[in-house]
Amino acid sequence: MSVTVLAGVPGVGLTALAERARKQLSDEYELVNFGDVMLEQAVANDLVETRGDLAALSRETTRRLQRRAGEYVADRGAAAEVLLTTHLVVETDVGLLPGLPDAVLRDVDPDLLVVVEATPETIQERRGDSPRSYGDETVLGIDFQQDFNRTAAFEYAVAADAPVRLVENETDVAAGAETLVTAVTDRTGD
Repeated sequence: MSVTVLAGVPGVGLTALAERARKQLSDEYELVNFGDVMLEQAVANDLVETRGDLAALSRETTRRLQRRAGEYVADRGAAAEVLLTTHLVVETDVGLLPGLPDAVLRDVDPDLLVVVEATPETIQERRGDSPRSYGDETVLGIDFQQDFNRTAAFEYAVAADAPVRLVENETDVAAGAETLVTAVTDRTGD
């Protein structure tokens, strides 16, 4: 079995795209959200109450949660084809942190990294329409985040000896999901 990392900046529409793609794939595929796994662990340990609270955790606590989440994903990847949605760069109160630090990347051991992108203007609009709080990020700031995401994707790909694919999620979620399904099944030979 394997792990495919699906990543994009907040507001790119990654969750909707991944959920739609998952429905088009066979039952051996499992969709896992890395942030949800971290949040469950943090809540269980009385560290936070909401997802937004994760950004305020110390670097050390964040790393521990990432490591536990990575171990969970590794276990799931041994039993299923995992589609792992995550952020490759995480914005915290102390600054930007790697979404998949070295130890976590080794545990997750992805076979493919898929970077999901849209124009910064589209992402800004989606963030404005979302019930989540993203702050007042400028188009330039979103472009900066996507640059970091691309760089992280390639660095992770080199470390994991895995290819990187791009999926555009601009206006047509169905088309983006189809491109994602093709990328995943081309890699696995399904």
